[in-house]
Amino acid sequence: MRRFDAAAPATPNEAESKSAFVRTGSTNLTRLTARGPYVFVEPGGEMQATVLTQRIGKGEGEGLADALLTGDSLNHLNERHTVIDCDDLAVFYVERYRAATEPAFTVFAPGGEPLAVYRSGDPFIVRDGTGAPVAELHHRKDRLELVEVRGGPIAQCWRAPLDLGWLTDEQWGLTVLDEPAVLDRRALVAWPLVCRVLWSPAPRARNEKGALTAGVDALDFGLELGSTRFL
Repeated sequence: MRRFDAAAPATPNEAESKSAFVRTGSTNLTRLTARGPYVFVEPGGEMQATVLTQRIGKGEGEGLADALLTGDSLNHLNERHTVIDCDDLAVFYVERYRAATEPAFTVFAPGGEPLAVYRSGDPFIVRDGTGAPVAELHHRKDRLELVEVRGGPIAQCWRAPLDLGWLTDEQWGLTVLDEPAVLDRRALVAWPLVCRVLWSPAPRARNEKGALTAGVDALDFGLELGSTRFL
């Protein structure tokens, strides 16, 4: 399966894309301002990339002239997240598809090459670009771990509250523990974005007294990972 990329440059710079995040040991997916986009920021504050999100209604993708997906895939495309670097060059894409059972997310290189598929469920499976299972998500008390098939943990991901003044949100952190045997580094960096889309509640505004807006509960940092709750 190949992707469509209305937001992609006409001639994607694959060399630049492959070099992005290659030395990243950790990064945070966060916001810098309440109304700003989600960005990847290195520990210490240097911004690495920005996330542009496009949500697509059922069947809307069919009218795109540059569609590369086949069959009824466009009917199931739900949203697309384009990650661009500080020079506005595409680094990778994450597309979410409506599935009959569990949500599925595919990570693509700028030219359309699939890098990984994150398939929610029990177990939560990660597949490489060929569709072969290469890792699973394991829950720990305060984090998630990505564990390679017949190997050990290669990365961990966690979430934390994000105070933006009048807005309360969440940020997700990623730490690469070991060089993956198969997965591209961009596929690992996509993981906190997948987690945010799956499990973070919508940002919540505060009233003039600093409390969360009436009718909105306090942030719940539990999530369902298959049949297991991650706290």
